Amino acid sequence: MAAKHLLEFWDELEGDLAERFLYLFLDFDGTLSPIFRDPGRALLSLRMRRGLEKLLRTGRCRIAVISGRSLEDIRNRVRIAGIVYGGNHGMEVEGPGMTFRYPVPEKTRCALGELRGQLEKALLLVPGAFVEDKGLTLAVHLRRVKRGTRPAAMQAVLETARPYRLRGEIVLRSGKEVCEIRPSVAWDKGKTVLWLLEKAEGTVGEAPWPVCLGDDRTDEDAFRAIRNRGLAVFVGEPRETEAMYYLGSIGEVAEFLGRLARIRKG
Repeated sequence: MAAKHLLEFWDELEGDLAERFLYLFLDFDGTLSPIFRDPGRALLSLRMRRGLEKLLRTGRCRIAVISGRSLEDIRNRVRIAGIVYGGNHGMEVEGPGMTFRYPVPEKTRCALGELRGQLEKALLLVPGAFVEDKGLTLAVHLRRVKRGTRPAAMQAVLETARPYRLRGEIVLRSGKEVCEIRPSVAWDKGKTVLWLLEKAEGTVGEAPWPVCLGDDRTDEDAFRAIRNRGLAVFVGEPRETEAMYYLGSIGEVAEFLGRLARIRKG
C-alpha cells in the first residue's frame, strides 16, 4: 500500500496525537535539516528548534534524535536539553539518566581502523570523496564527487571492503550519496527505538505511542519496528517504504511539529 500524505489525513490522526503519551524518533539529515554537499553545514533551523522545544514543554512527550552521525556531532548540532541523542544509528545513546554504547568487539574495531586507511588510499584519485571515522562506524561521502565518477568510486569502496565483508566483520549500507560501513552486529535504529520505548514505559508507567520520522534506508528499520504500534512517516517524495504516511519536505516536517505542539498545548 502506498504511503499517505500525513497532513491530508491530519483529522484522522489528531485525536491520538493530541491525547497519547508520545515518543518522537527523528532522523537529522534530510528530516530536521537539509542535506548539504558539505555535511558540516547542516544545522537545525530556528523554526525547527522552536517546534521541538515547544513540544518538550507540553508534557507527556519524549523526543529522540537518532542519526548516522557520531553522538558528539549530533548532540552539538541540535543542542536541546532534555532530549535523547542517538549516534551511529543508535549504537551510542545519551539522554536524561541514560548512557549506552553498543559493545563492539575490539577485533572488529581494529578491522574498521585498518579498513579506513585502505579506503583513504583507494579514494586518493577520486576528487571530492572522503572517509569519515565516526568511532563505531565509517562513512564514505560521495556528495562532492562528480556524478559520472561516483560509480567508479563506489566500486573502489566495494572492492576494498570485500575481504572484511567476507570475514563477516562489517556490513555496508548505501544511503543518499554516502556508503555506511558498520560492524556486523545485531543492532540498528529499529532495535534502538524498541529499547528506548521499553525504558520509557518502565519510567512513566504507560506505553508511549511512537512517532518515527526519517528519510533514508536506515530509517526503514525503525519503521518496521513500530509499524503495528505507532506512526511511521517517510520524509521526501513518495516511494516504496515501510511507512504508512509521508511528509514531502523538511518544511512539512516543521509544519507537522508546529501543529503537534499547538494541539498538545491546547
